[in-house]
Amino acid sequence: MQFELINVEKVYQASEENKVYGARNVNLSIPEGEFMALVGPSGSGKTTILNLIAGLILPTGGVLKHGGNDITSMSLEERTQHRLDYMGFIFQDYQLLPILTAAENIEFPLQLKGFSKAEISDRVNWALKQVGLEKMGNRFPKQLSGGQQQRVSIARAIAGKPQLILADEPTANLDSKTAQEIIDLFKKLNQDFKLTFVFSTHDQRLIDQIRTVQYIKDGQITETRKNNV
Repeated sequence: MQFELINVEKVYQASEENKVYGARNVNLSIPEGEFMALVGPSGSGKTTILNLIAGLILPTGGVLKHGGNDITSMSLEERTQHRLDYMGFIFQDYQLLPILTAAENIEFPLQLKGFSKAEISDRVNWALKQVGLEKMGNRFPKQLSGGQQQRVSIARAIAGKPQLILADEPTANLDSKTAQEIIDLFKKLNQDFKLTFVFSTHDQRLIDQIRTVQYIKDGQITETRKNNV
């Protein structure tokens, strides 16, 4: 199902005279299987747009839709459930719980979804295999390299088999070799499972390998570029 932002605006208003636009007149269609990046400097609005897509914040104006369903009109509880059902998240700093093993970090959101123990075990094993860590499920985050921790984060995001993965600066903390391995993994997941990816990034290594690049400035999409990848 397609995600859409229609004339979306997000205003952070300190006063009547002082308005800051996190998003301004944003029109964006994200079809199934898309591999898209939101690109811009810090403060350009790309993270705001990512949070709007996720339904973590609501727009000041405009509409957010998923498969024709109006996310904007959902209650907080409905938006939370919608994220749980349809989205996975990958972060720059991995956000793994240090007291849980890799497998347990992947299990946690699956428990929130209400899967049985048997299905959770199957999904965790499947996700670890997809990211090449099938023998490291019993390791704690501190026992893993940065690249391995990001792979666990990716496994956690895909284990629920979501329709959309939102990734905020996922390669920023990685060296060039590890970053390319992670980018190759993203591309494989996109191709093999038609997983839709939307990245927020300023990492040129990733931008050059993205299918659709949306350039953001002052909360607006200023340019759309298609790469032949």
